[in-house]
Amino acid sequence: MTINLYRTNADPREINKISNAVLINPDPIVIKPTELVNLARPTFEIDYNSAYMTANYCYCDEFDRYYYVLPPHLNTGKRLEIPCVIDVRQSFSSAIAATECTIIRAESIAQPTKIQDTKLPINPASKIVTSIVLPETSHTFDTDANYSYLLTVVGGSPGVGGDTE
Repeated sequence: MTINLYRTNADPREINKISNAVLINPDPIVIKPTELVNLARPTFEIDYNSAYMTANYCYCDEFDRYYYVLPPHLNTGKRLEIPCVIDVRQSFSSAIAATECTIIRAESIAQPTKIQDTKLPINPASKIVTSIVLPETSHTFDTDANYSYLLTVVGGSPGVGGDTE
């Protein structure tokens, strides 16, 4: 089994962190496990190299997984313990990207994204609501508060709102 150590400044929420990562070790580091390894939180023990202390990311070929590197621990005999925790987004990025799904909420840093959800037919030009009053609570929702509201009406109960069945 081999690992590669990286230094990355990528946002942990990104899927493609490895594209901006700097490889710290020029050759893969060979690991020979002496005990069972936890796939979600492995600890790798390697020979000490000062460059390895700056690693914050790694890839293990045997597990085909990417990991965040937690603060390493220097043991006696110049052995370095590198505890890790799985990066699910990067490890399963191909499966995540290939997933078909309906987006019901999308957000981004600083500004909301404008993703049109084709499963929820909305025509924003049909009616602009500036205020909604809920009689049960006497609370008014208005557009002056700089919040966005989405009111979805799918149907009602029989006998409510004029429905008679």
